[in-house]
Amino acid sequence: MKSLFIRCSEETYELAHALAKKENRSLNKQIIHMIHNLADDKNLIVKEDVAEQEGKAIFSGALTSDNYETKWGLEKLAQTRKQDLSD
Repeated sequence: MKSLFIRCSEETYELAHALAKKENRSLNKQIIHMIHNLADDKNLIVKEDVAEQEGKAIFSGALTSDNYETKWGLEKLAQTRKQDLSD
């Protein structure tokens, strides 16, 4: 999750709150909604990285330990090796 800080005039702040109230949203949700709507209108697509895609799939329940093969992480670290003691 990322944070977005916006500096604006008092008038802009009041307008944003009025829009949010009219749409029954919080100010944060209204700003996010407006950004997504404008991106859709302009056919703008941002490519997500693999970790973010997998995180969303895990959160939604689409990706579970039953249907995902771990290739890295702790499983890779937990592999053991025999020590070669040939002299």
